[in-house]
Amino acid sequence: MAEAIRPRTGRGVTAALLLCSLGAVGCAQTGAVGGVATVPESPTTIQSWEWWRDLASISSVPTSDRMVMRSSHCPSGCELDRHSSGDSRFIETNQQGEGVIFSTEGAGAVTRIWMVMGEGISEPLDPSIRLRVRIDGRRRPVVDLPLPRVFDGSTAPFLAPIVAGPQVSGGGNVSYVPIGFKEGCEISLVGADHAKIWFQVTARLVEDSSSVRSFTGHEDLSGLRSALQRVGSDPWQGAPSPIFSGSAVLPPGAGEVIASLDGPDMVNGLMFRVSKKHWNRIGLRLTFDDGEPQLIPLLDLFGVLNTDGGITRSLFFGADSDTDLYCYFPMPFFSNAKVELMRRPVEGPAKIKVEYAVRVAGSPPPDDAGTFRVQVRRQKGSAPGEDLELLQVDGHEPRDECAVDLPGGVGAGHVDDDGAFSFLPQALPDARGPDVRRVGKKGVVGAGFQVCSTDGGDTAAPVPTSTRPHVHLWVRHWMR
Repeated sequence: MAEAIRPRTGRGVTAALLLCSLGAVGCAQTGAVGGVATVPESPTTIQSWEWWRDLASISSVPTSDRMVMRSSHCPSGCELDRHSSGDSRFIETNQQGEGVIFSTEGAGAVTRIWMVMGEGISEPLDPSIRLRVRIDGRRRPVVDLPLPRVFDGSTAPFLAPIVAGPQVSGGGNVSYVPIGFKEGCEISLVGADHAKIWFQVTARLVEDSSSVRSFTGHEDLSGLRSALQRVGSDPWQGAPSPIFSGSAVLPPGAGEVIASLDGPDMVNGLMFRVSKKHWNRIGLRLTFDDGEPQLIPLLDLFGVLNTDGGITRSLFFGADSDTDLYCYFPMPFFSNAKVELMRRPVEGPAKIKVEYAVRVAGSPPPDDAGTFRVQVRRQKGSAPGEDLELLQVDGHEPRDECAVDLPGGVGAGHVDDDGAFSFLPQALPDARGPDVRRVGKKGVVGAGFQVCSTDGGDTAAPVPTSTRPHVHLWVRHWMR
């Protein structure tokens, strides 16, 4: 029989999974975007990109939404995926003489802007270059800021941690401030004709514009800021839900079912306590709606590269101590679900004790929710010029929908007629169909150039490279 978990220092595995309120923090800073002072706003309709207002919506795979991206990718396949003098990545020069880097029609929201400048090492953005955003066919921009102020957290609503500069993001500059629009959006740079700059702009487009709120600079994003600041804390809000907790003692090669669940419902909390030295010996097997079981190493599910390295601490998964692992991703199921602990048949102690807690929401998932899945890739890489497969979806019909959680954010995609999955399937007008090469590896994770710390400071250093690098990647996705 499962043994109850005893709280340690006042915070046990079960206690850590108790639901808590997602309190909105007040926005201490005010500023101006496009000349408009920010004031609180209380929207009545949740938009599809406002995941922080309804965490269950992360698992939704809407058939009408699509993701688009425009980047400084080199169209000829060269290695210099950047804009520079004589090698422009502008779509066009608009009537105001600005270099347009993103343009789309319809309704939706820009959900991510990433930029970096430098020569082998990330350098500060040039304050003489301005970023302007125009929406809904208006000539007056709703955002008109020097590049550094878009990402340094000095101007609302572009505040940390929704935006991050090089020291926080790993060398790049990234903004997740949603910029809504009803009738198209254009983003341009002023004074960047001769600059060397890498960029990506991502937007989520919707068919129905009736609920879209066009960006004004008034937006109260305190809920998003609060969510991102709660790293290691339970982000789910509402009344306490059923929790299945206990402990399992696993000999080599053994497994134990720790939760057998009836639907419709949604797992929204997993926590495990086991000695860090045993993390690489334990895995989870997840089965949803009698589908194919997924065997996931504990290290991969919780974003840990190895037991000797550092640990990940993010909003939805990570480790909050040397032994406690948490995962708050929504995992919907409509008929049944089963969670099993597994131990690899490798050398080690005769028995390993794992304390656990599994929480469900106690309510049905969204009607358009997909099945939670994880794919893990460990391979030596590909030779120069060859593609390296990161995600493969088999056994699904063409036009099946899929939502993918890459390090750069959640996006929508679909399965093509040949059975291959395409991320960002709807290309912008200047592209010719799906283009998986539009996302650079640095831009995907929001980082910049390689930086090596040798004496307490960040200094540029040569980085040994291989023509066949080792790759370890895991991708979460929801499929329906």
